[in-house]
Amino acid sequence: MAADKLDPQLRARLLARPDAPAALIVRVSGDLEQRADQVARRGLAVERRLRLIGGLALRATGRQALALAAEPWVLRIEEDREVRALPS
Repeated sequence: MAADKLDPQLRARLLARPDAPAALIVRVSGDLEQRADQVARRGLAVERRLRLIGGLALRATGRQALALAAEPWVLRIEEDREVRALPS
């Protein structure tokens, strides 16, 4: 189910602002290049391919992200946030 692929808070933000852009990580199954091509055919630009996690970093509107979540090859959609390592 598409709703299970999104954190409830992210889903609520995308629904509340369907035309606002969001930076996202889309985790996919299958060949990453093929999935990047499918995303591009939807008019979305892939900013980075995240091979270690099988994901694509992209910007999409809320409407586009929710439609993408309905694809069977999309495993999860998350916000693309800055990650920092903790000092040792």
